[in-house]
Amino acid sequence: MQKDISVVRSELERIERELANARSQAAAERREEAVCRRREGLARGIGDEETAAIAARFAVRHAERAAVLERKAEALEAERDLLRRELAEMERIVSERAAEVDAGAAPDGVDAVGARGPRWTGDGVDEAAEAEFRRLERERREREAEARLRELKKRMGR
Repeated sequence: MQKDISVVRSELERIERELANARSQAAAERREEAVCRRREGLARGIGDEETAAIAARFAVRHAERAAVLERKAEALEAERDLLRRELAEMERIVSERAAEVDAGAAPDGVDAVGARGPRWTGDGVDEAAEAEFRRLERERREREAEARLRELKKRMGR
């Protein structure tokens, strides 16, 4: 799962770069649109209708490009937010697993001093059976976590 997390992080970095690029291009197109509008106004001011028409046509083109790039940036923001949520979910699963492993008891069938065989607690519970139960519960949780991860990957299209 650590590999999957690193893949998602790389994808997140790529999207961040694309987002910055789209925003930068959109801003440049808006500046060019403003320049064309200014030229159109100046041309109309001196009675040069042909230049004004050309400037207006280019202003429209720049405005259209800027609008497309702004929509692209919005889509990239949505994708980035989705990936951030998925990454947080994956990191949460990994941290839960790590906590479960850290909180785990001694290996099954081995007591605290390393003696093997069934050990009964004062309340009549077989420690080996308890350890087996904990192991089975841990495996069940891991299967559920893997299923959630598969579902997240499926939604991400991986």
